[in-house]
Amino acid sequence: MPQNKDFEDIYSFSPEAEKGKEKKKKSRWKKVLVGVLSALLVVAGGIFCAAWYFLGDLNIDTNFPKSDDELGVVSKEEQEDSITNIALYGIDSRTHDDQGHADATMILSVDKKHNKLKLISILRDTQVEIEGYGKAKLTTSYWWGGAPLAIKTLNQNFDMNVRDYVRVNFDQLADLIDALGGVEIDVTQEELEEINFHMHGIDIYDKDLYQTGMVTLNGDQAVSYARIRNVGTDMARADRQQEVLSAMLNKVKNMGVADYPSLIKQLSPLVTTSLDYGEMISLASILVNNPELETYTIPGEEENAWGGEDNGAWVWKYDLEAAGEHIHRIIYETDGEESSTQSAE
Repeated sequence: MPQNKDFEDIYSFSPEAEKGKEKKKKSRWKKVLVGVLSALLVVAGGIFCAAWYFLGDLNIDTNFPKSDDELGVVSKEEQEDSITNIALYGIDSRTHDDQGHADATMILSVDKKHNKLKLISILRDTQVEIEGYGKAKLTTSYWWGGAPLAIKTLNQNFDMNVRDYVRVNFDQLADLIDALGGVEIDVTQEELEEINFHMHGIDIYDKDLYQTGMVTLNGDQAVSYARIRNVGTDMARADRQQEVLSAMLNKVKNMGVADYPSLIKQLSPLVTTSLDYGEMISLASILVNNPELETYTIPGEEENAWGGEDNGAWVWKYDLEAAGEHIHRIIYETDGEESSTQSAE
């Protein structure tokens, strides 16, 4: 009888044949596994290459200390894995020949638990204890020891657990703002005059501002606005700095995801940070969820701060321990909702 090629003789058992079939199955599974792993490697490699391309010009501080002792982390409070606190420094060092003073010191809290970005300004003239130097203004901690001493000072005086930083020089901030296409700010006549006066003081004469109200400020105008000292108090100055950063964050939030790579490519050479590529990508993922932005200033009404001279320098004095507890309530929302001094959708 002719044999059908599709016919299988189930009664004819051959150990050698069975071993061959098993070997073929294992071989197929190996090929599938190798294919899957290869695909994963290609995807991972693509992400890494993209990150390297877009963030490759970023100045990453690989020597930044990480231990609790070096950073002055003394807080024993259990921290939320979904909340990351980063120090932001605006440095006054136009020549880049020195570390400069921290003209703006802020804590950015990336709160994935509540889908919020919280921006907390601490006034530069706050009197703090700086390790190795004694009592001095908060701004000088950066001048004396760069980011490591500045963050250690924050942690020790306010019982914080800040472990990373982002630094931008004020002349670089102008380039950041220009890369975003400017920022929308409500400007008074008095502020307009101060903006132009400041720009003239650094030999910028072709970018005078002529309009008040809600206007789009370019980089040089916005930086001059943030540095105004003669309109209002030091708190008003901190509010203006927050306005500029809030306007920048809102510009980024309102951009399409497809625009991020080009923006990152432009901004990365202007920033120095202790965060690595993976940490930055992870933190930036909150932007996809359109987080709420909240801004605060320390000292606020709760601190009952008072200003005066100490050894010839004008400083803000207040209960730093109470201020630290206030900051903790803002960040971790431990006793209900905090009302921000200013918020932006």
